[in-house]
Amino acid sequence: MEKLRVSKDHRHLETVSGKPFFWLADTDWTLPMRLKWDDVLYLMDKRVSQGFTVLQIVALDPEMDVQMRTPVGEKALINDDLACRNEKYFEYLDWIIDMAEEKGLYVMLLPAWGQLVVGEDWGGHTYEKTVTEDNAYEYGDWIGRRYKDKANIIWCLGGDRQPIHKGVDYKNVWRKMAEGIGHGVTGCDLKWNVPDPCWSEALMTYHTCFEMETGKYSTMTYWDDGEAWIDFIMLQSGHGGKTQNYLQVKAEYNRKIPMPVFDGEPAYEQMPSNWPDPFPLHDEWIVRKRAYWSLFAGAFGHTYGHSSVWCTISEKERSKGRPYTWCEALDRPGAWQMRVLRDLIDSRPFADVVPCQDMIGHSRHCGEGCLDDHRQACVDKNGRFAMVYLSSGGTEKVDLGRLSGEKLNVWWFNPRSGACENGQNIANTGDWTDFTSPDWGEKKDWILVLDDAAAGFDRPGRPLKEVLEFNKTEETVEAKVFNW
Repeated sequence: MEKLRVSKDHRHLETVSGKPFFWLADTDWTLPMRLKWDDVLYLMDKRVSQGFTVLQIVALDPEMDVQMRTPVGEKALINDDLACRNEKYFEYLDWIIDMAEEKGLYVMLLPAWGQLVVGEDWGGHTYEKTVTEDNAYEYGDWIGRRYKDKANIIWCLGGDRQPIHKGVDYKNVWRKMAEGIGHGVTGCDLKWNVPDPCWSEALMTYHTCFEMETGKYSTMTYWDDGEAWIDFIMLQSGHGGKTQNYLQVKAEYNRKIPMPVFDGEPAYEQMPSNWPDPFPLHDEWIVRKRAYWSLFAGAFGHTYGHSSVWCTISEKERSKGRPYTWCEALDRPGAWQMRVLRDLIDSRPFADVVPCQDMIGHSRHCGEGCLDDHRQACVDKNGRFAMVYLSSGGTEKVDLGRLSGEKLNVWWFNPRSGACENGQNIANTGDWTDFTSPDWGEKKDWILVLDDAAAGFDRPGRPLKEVLEFNKTEETVEAKVFNW
């Protein structure tokens, strides 16, 4: 595998040889602490078959086990001391990272979850702070050196916390850890506020939370362009039902100094939409909406999550609010619809698209506050194709003047199944033209794909024969659950 870097236009990630890279991540925060080795391989194989390219994993995460143990009981930290690390615990993490690389998966690695910095969980329980300004650099340097030769590592600090948490400023803790990782990976004495080409060798971002008090949820909510260690922007649009992540993607895409942006924690499938009453649980429709909204608004990739997978729910932990085990949840519809998304993205040179709301009429009367009827448009920068996501289907007016070619191929792509309808050839009048989806209504989302016929693109997504096979296949779920 090749290491990743930020592209020259600062809009995407690419390999160091310049090959475009599409980020499609699965959220597996607690995997090193909760899954034994054969289950890890099972999860990885499943996600590869579903088109995923990245796993989001935490090295030290106390959320499901405050002692942070491997499945065989090896504690990560001896006496809960960050400087007294258990080699056997980290050998298991090493193995997970190696297996991911073997299967072609990148790992976005969080060295320590934010709870270990702020000393408080979301339930209000308090703990002694494990990561501090005094020890963050040493730990960052140690883990940076440990994985400096791993081509499949992307670094991420934060862990579901803003750097200013409940009025307390933890920025210097994270800065120290970033400097430590930078030194461990590169051997250079890097400073958080001093630009240096070596920083690019330790590709890094910051995972924030959705701040309920302000509604803010971007890496750059509290950080600014003076943080030389931040390479790309991660959003957490979160698990509320009314977040319009396309607005935040647009804001970050249009910032004065461009940086790649993606939604790294949108609403998880089967995640409670309310607290303390968990119902209703999010279905696959909100998963699709957050994905296509953000991608067509300018995001370089997307992250999927499931309520039972991020925390690896076992059989005895199954509940009304989490009706599936982690293993069963791997085959939920939203996960397989990420395979459909990947097929669509791979069928066109997606790295060449730019957001283009001006080419659809809908954007003029449905802006802030628009959810289930929102439409999001993007176009190839050379005019070879355009895509419009209609959250509930319907009729959309499109400016054909944004497209090249005298003839256009018109497709209606179904993001639920990967099937395509129509495919007729029309004249490019260069005028505003109405297009109506095959059906419309709640949960009946569609993607309008318009191609310059001369560009020679095939049907969007997979070849038709493969789509038919894909939709008639029933996955057999093997009950592979680790019971504590």
